[in-house]
Amino acid sequence: MSIEACARLVEEGDPERFAATMAAAPEARLRLWPLYAVNLEIARAPWAAREPMLAEMRLQWWIDTLRELAAGGARAGHPVT
Repeated sequence: MSIEACARLVEEGDPERFAATMAAAPEARLRLWPLYAVNLEIARAPWAAREPMLAEMRLQWWIDTLRELAAGGARAGHPVT
């Protein structure tokens, strides 16, 4: 997981939340940016595709990815992961 990629995504996708994280301690930012970046990606997944099935596939990809990460695995394929 790239902290820089997460920070960039939050800065571009939710500038107000990014500004709020800048008030947090630097150690906290390392935890907040990935969390907020995943939130942004999941929130926009249904609108990233025109077809409902493709949107559902995107959401399922995130479900599978988060489960794998929670189990201690590593999953490539997205800057946030």
